Amino acid sequence: MRRWLKTRLPQRQALEQRWYLRPFAKVLLDPACWHFNRHGVAKSFAAGLFIAFLPPTPFLHVTMTLILGLWLRLNLPIMFATIFLSNPFTWVPQLLASVWVGAKLLGLDLAPIIRLFRHQGLSVQLHALWGPLLLGAVVLGMAAALLGYALTQCAWRARVVYLLRRRRAHASAKSGTFH
Repeated sequence: MRRWLKTRLPQRQALEQRWYLRPFAKVLLDPACWHFNRHGVAKSFAAGLFIAFLPPTPFLHVTMTLILGLWLRLNLPIMFATIFLSNPFTWVPQLLASVWVGAKLLGLDLAPIIRLFRHQGLSVQLHALWGPLLLGAVVLGMAAALLGYALTQCAWRARVVYLLRRRRAHASAKSGTFH
């Protein structure tokens, strides 16, 4: 994965050459924001998942990713790739799930609000959904972040164990001894 990402991402030197990034080069090109290690990738993936679950406003997602990534010195490519899990194809299920979870946590009954939507339209009752939407988005984002962190750690460890076993098998086959 690391090699694949490194071949697809722009090189640090190429980013340093861009005139519009020069004022931010010291902060933006911090080696910690571009380094791929198990903990950094897992934290970056978790933070990106949390941001992706916030209500879909792409400018807000990109801005929050940049600010949070630079402030916490997280891996920016991983974070940017992760926030795009929230896209126009996933927005409707994401919003519906957020509203439903938020309403359940707040103890709200959504049936009267849904009936009013049919008669008065979305814009009239939109204010009634902001509370459940935001609460549900934060809760789902935190759950996705925790799950994403754990899965990333497990996947990284599994890959390392696989590569180690493969290397040992290759080395023992080369030396003629079998275990």
